[in-house]
Amino acid sequence: MTKRFFCALMAMLMGSQVLAAKPGPSVNSSLWPEPSGLVSPSYMLIDLSTGQSLSSRKEGLEVAPAGLTSLMTAYITLSAIRDRTLRLNQALPTPAESEIPPGPRMFLGADGAKVQELLRGLMVVGAQDAALALAKGVSGDEASFVLLMNQAAARLGMTKTRFVNATGAASSEARTTARDMALLAASLFREFPEAFELSRQRSLQFNGILQTNKNRLLWLDQSVDGLFATDLTGGSSGLVTARRPQPIGPREQIQRRLLVVLLQAPSPEVRSQETLRLLNFGYQQFDLVRLFRSDERPTPLPVFKGGQDSVRAEFKQDVQVAVPRGAVEQLRLELQRPRGLVAPVTAGQPVGLLRVWLGNLEIHRVEMTAVESVKPAGLLGRSIDSARLLFQSLQQP
Repeated sequence: MTKRFFCALMAMLMGSQVLAAKPGPSVNSSLWPEPSGLVSPSYMLIDLSTGQSLSSRKEGLEVAPAGLTSLMTAYITLSAIRDRTLRLNQALPTPAESEIPPGPRMFLGADGAKVQELLRGLMVVGAQDAALALAKGVSGDEASFVLLMNQAAARLGMTKTRFVNATGAASSEARTTARDMALLAASLFREFPEAFELSRQRSLQFNGILQTNKNRLLWLDQSVDGLFATDLTGGSSGLVTARRPQPIGPREQIQRRLLVVLLQAPSPEVRSQETLRLLNFGYQQFDLVRLFRSDERPTPLPVFKGGQDSVRAEFKQDVQVAVPRGAVEQLRLELQRPRGLVAPVTAGQPVGLLRVWLGNLEIHRVEMTAVESVKPAGLLGRSIDSARLLFQSLQQP
């Protein structure tokens, strides 16, 4: 980032007026780079460092989740471990043979396996016997576990997803989308990074049987570290993450993680090829720019009807944005905040929204939150500020 651009950003943030930046140089949204020559019907490329979608095709196309169901099964299981209703070293029994659907297995013996072993079988090969054992271990029966899965999907915003089992067994009622799976993967990334430690393992050896991970990119690209791949008749789907060093200043670099969700590729070979092309596209065509640090001086915002006249506001974490290579000078920012922020204000409450534009194309938005709480003022103070707010509203065009 150039010194001139950085100074302009700081001046914008420290200003006391409502920040509504004037339109900058005209940038046609078609200048946003897009990959070419891909045949997979549905995909998303997400920068997990910022949460931005860098490229997508039919991300709302509904498909059967099949083996990708394992990711939600893992999410619910890891949630139970976090909540201490399940232990990693807890042994779970093997489900009855009649309950296990056809598909990949880790071939549990009569003694079952520990939760940590079942999780490894689930994440490395999508073992359906492991999925069913975990579902029963968490909820007692699969139906109750599926209820938890769909509740979690709703909470995460997976509006077009419905699970009907814990294993991914074929069902005409089950559905998901690339967008919804990206939301699930992002939640795993934030809440349970240990899932990536499991999914990057190239093989599973259990009960004397060796099986390999279907994510072929683990052998082809050392930066790839998960998440899951599944092959079905008529289509191959996968979620793959990669982590590569990314310069973010003249003397600093970070580990930047990208995610590809690719559904219904015509073959495993095409799935692997196009996933790698999307990852390379994301790293080669976009720069990562830090706009603000989370530890910079908080910005004071005026408060009405409060025990104090202002509240300090900050970003919860460093504000970074992925920008098409060479286009950083064309960024413009807009900090939206209420003209009349009224007490009470609670620490952590959103009090502003930073919107990042590339010309006329909005490419990112980040909330600014209150550092502290502000209690309501007394009756006199509230009355005076009510008059001030009325006068301010009359002055607005």
